[in-house]
Amino acid sequence: MRIGFAVLYALVIIIPTTLLAYFGLLAVRSEKSIVESNMMQKYESMASLVEGEFTKALSDAQKELLDNPKYVEHMIIEQSAIFKEDVAILDSTGKSLSEEKGPKPVFVKQIKGFPYRIAVYERYPVILSKIDERRHHLSLYIGIIYLSAVLILSGAFVTLWALSRQWNLAQLKNEFVSHLAHDLRRPLTSIRMFTEMLQTGRVADDGKRKEYYGIISNESERLTLLANNILDFSRIEMGRKNYNIKKEDLVRIINETVDRFRSYMIDVPRQVSVDIEENLPTVNADASAISQVIMNLLTNAAKYSSQDSIISVKAARADRNITVCVVDHGIGVPKGELKKIFRKFYRTRQNEVSEAEGSGLGLTLVKYIAEAHGGQIRAESEEGKGSRFTLVLPV
Repeated sequence: MRIGFAVLYALVIIIPTTLLAYFGLLAVRSEKSIVESNMMQKYESMASLVEGEFTKALSDAQKELLDNPKYVEHMIIEQSAIFKEDVAILDSTGKSLSEEKGPKPVFVKQIKGFPYRIAVYERYPVILSKIDERRHHLSLYIGIIYLSAVLILSGAFVTLWALSRQWNLAQLKNEFVSHLAHDLRRPLTSIRMFTEMLQTGRVADDGKRKEYYGIISNESERLTLLANNILDFSRIEMGRKNYNIKKEDLVRIINETVDRFRSYMIDVPRQVSVDIEENLPTVNADASAISQVIMNLLTNAAKYSSQDSIISVKAARADRNITVCVVDHGIGVPKGELKKIFRKFYRTRQNEVSEAEGSGLGLTLVKYIAEAHGGQIRAESEEGKGSRFTLVLPV
């Protein structure tokens, strides 16, 4: 819809400007053509008049004088003198019989029966020069109009792009608020329900009480993770997020995070395989931030893959970096949306994603934290076959 509007707007500006330029130049060209035609008729009339007067003079002259070339030249020069400097007589070589004329005549006519030509000169080509000057000015004005049209179109497109971006961002924020409200409602409902059951003494069995306490703890962990993501994103947006970076044991961080994830997924247990290369060096990192990255990647993998599939966590050294990969075998990400998934509030339009819990901030935070540590996050995915997210940290 927006593309159609942009094309229509461009046509509304470009077509009238093009027509204006075309008809304006056509009018000037036609005017010049008419003037040139009239002037050519004038030149032809001048040459014909000189020839007619010369023929008449010849008929009145004595026959013996006509055998004298000098007399004939004098006679024809005398007849051309009625137009003063506008007409000259040229011999067979193109040289003027009287005096040197302008560089190039505008009209030349051969005198029948004589080796002479009548040359007409335009001594004051003011009209044509004025027309050329007007055409030059018109071309300049049309160029300015085209430039103005381009600037108007550019401004309109930039404005349309900015409005479109703000509109999309507003829609994403509305979706974020909606998803956030849903994400908060479920754990809060579970916490309130099991708390009331425990408070009222309706649960007599110790095993059941322990199970309910575990559910309350798990839902609290879910709320904590969600709150941390939102608070961290808020601090990042305000430029107030700081990290306590120091030498940390990445193996310990990975194992602790995976254990916390398993506890977090106690209501829907997930299989997580961990493969860590031996003797990995320490890294300069904020332990809680890196744990948050791995936790966000694990929860994403759990949300978008089936319960019976295995989530893999692999850590290894690669040149001067350490890579931490989280691999799932879930729904994957469409190829056209792979570069968009790190944008704030962005969620792909797949039905499975729309129905799943999530604020759209997890991967945004992952990317920010990775870059704040001098590393990067890479995403590889194939729709229907799963995804691989790789955190790259410098040693």
